[in-house]
Amino acid sequence: MVSNFIQPDSLIYALAPDILLGSDGVRRNTVMMVDGGEIKTIVDRDEFPHKFPDIEIISLPGKAIVPGFIDAHVHLGQGFIKSLQCGEPSQVWRRINMPLERVIDAELSYVSAKLMMLEALRGGFTTVNNFAIINKEKADALHQAAVDTGIRLVSATGAMDLDADGVTAEKIPVKSIDDALERAEEHFTSCENFEMVYPSLCVTNVDTGSKEMIGALVGYCLRENALFQIHANEHLPEVHGSVVKYGRRPLEFISDCGGLGRNSVVHHTTLVTESEIELLRSTESGVSYNPVASQWKGDAVCPAMAFSERGIRMGIGTDSTRSNAFRMIDAAESCQRIAFGMKINDFSQGAGWTWVDAATRGSADVAGLGEITGQLAEGYRADFLVLDMECPETLPSWDFQWDLVRRYNRDQICAVVIDGVLTMQDGQAVGWDQQQFLKEKIPNAVKAVESASIIRVHGTSTNHRAKTMEARSDRKLPASG
Repeated sequence: MVSNFIQPDSLIYALAPDILLGSDGVRRNTVMMVDGGEIKTIVDRDEFPHKFPDIEIISLPGKAIVPGFIDAHVHLGQGFIKSLQCGEPSQVWRRINMPLERVIDAELSYVSAKLMMLEALRGGFTTVNNFAIINKEKADALHQAAVDTGIRLVSATGAMDLDADGVTAEKIPVKSIDDALERAEEHFTSCENFEMVYPSLCVTNVDTGSKEMIGALVGYCLRENALFQIHANEHLPEVHGSVVKYGRRPLEFISDCGGLGRNSVVHHTTLVTESEIELLRSTESGVSYNPVASQWKGDAVCPAMAFSERGIRMGIGTDSTRSNAFRMIDAAESCQRIAFGMKINDFSQGAGWTWVDAATRGSADVAGLGEITGQLAEGYRADFLVLDMECPETLPSWDFQWDLVRRYNRDQICAVVIDGVLTMQDGQAVGWDQQQFLKEKIPNAVKAVESASIIRVHGTSTNHRAKTMEARSDRKLPASG
């Protein structure tokens, strides 16, 4: 069992899997030693006993060790929505997401975050980058959920000083720049109390943030060397509204505000021109590609392959759709193939490694943690997955990284290790009772959804089936002959 080598008091251990996915690709006959939560060394197995004669090598036959995945974009207040968004027309955030978030208090924020963190761990994510404009009580609840689950968290708060169609400032904590900066300082101070929580600031988009507000929060992040986040070029109404209001497309306007650069990550960027792609490249800005959101929410598909080829810093996020890292990278490659590759008969689309790299090293980079996690290399924190390679779905294996994209799934995750600590084993949380949590808290989640002013246009799948079958039964076939 994997737990045999990672005990609660284990500070030093050395693992020898069949495959280790290092920063330079697939490695075999390799030992990775962890010391105090840090990757101390990765060396050939034959060399290890000579360098560390007192450290026992733990063999993991039939297993692979890969970096933990990083969700580059998630909203931890949306854990109760699930299939309410399925089959809905675009702009679901107006009718479903925002109404739910308005009724969530600090306790429900904790439940939503812990539920989503649990799903993330089961899906192979060791870090999540949250996007939220919340008060201190809700932020504290999210931080406690991160501590309780053991996940690494980039925690955001921010402000909006403009009201936009479909968005309201109701229950949004700050609207003035002075208040926003005061909240930012409070948030950053609060995050200092947690070893694996990192502060960030955000503005929803150019519809809700003025040039002055964006500039002020970006400036604060630059002074603190922290991450600034914003949605941009996600959907048609946003781009149209920006052009009408500012005479500039969203990315152009954000650039005018000083909002692009190495400390910034722009979420979605599905509707971008060539000049905007160049703007992202020249400013060294980060982007999050959210392929399942494109599939589920009616957004266009981000030109991620073009971003990769142009050297744009890119990660991959879930946007709170589903937290299965393997299905996420499968969607990442498939969306590129369908939206861009098929029409020009290009079936390479970056090969498997592009999407694995973007969802690990790339996501860590754009989330501001590129020197901490996202790859298995000396000096990085020991955030990794142990995978079962001996499944019929993945045997025989001819290309491990393509298999990760196309063949692996979360049921092959034997262990999730974060900061060197065993956090999940065989889909079950370590150190706390996940079934008890679900039993106690899900009823409260149901009540929250029922109390929210959610508008579901298409109704349930069962109702849709009944109406469809009824309509079909009313049709009369033309007479023969």
